[in-house]
Amino acid sequence: MESLGAYIPMDRRHAMAQGKDLPDRAHGTALSADISGFTPLTEALLLKLGPKRGAEELTKQLNLVYGALIVEVHRFGGSVIGFGGDAITCWFDRDDGRRLRPAPWPCKRL
Repeated sequence: MESLGAYIPMDRRHAMAQGKDLPDRAHGTALSADISGFTPLTEALLLKLGPKRGAEELTKQLNLVYGALIVEVHRFGGSVIGFGGDAITCWFDRDDGRRLRPAPWPCKRL
């Protein structure tokens, strides 16, 4: 069985480990990102490799992309708070969004 810690955001794990109360409100920056071209990629992999191998390859590619992204989120003190399909949602507590360097890829600021 996987560690339950994988399902608890990093900032919450730190607070619980230090015996701190969890606030009912927070101030910070939310980051939402998804993979551009995900649907065509999925369709191409399924067509080329078949349903089983296509799904396995898609999972492998998602793990590579999100694994690298999660490392960077944690490096900047953020927490991953959710996944949905090809989307990831992250939280940077007490961050107004100006501290982060601009991404080297095209992105939209909300």
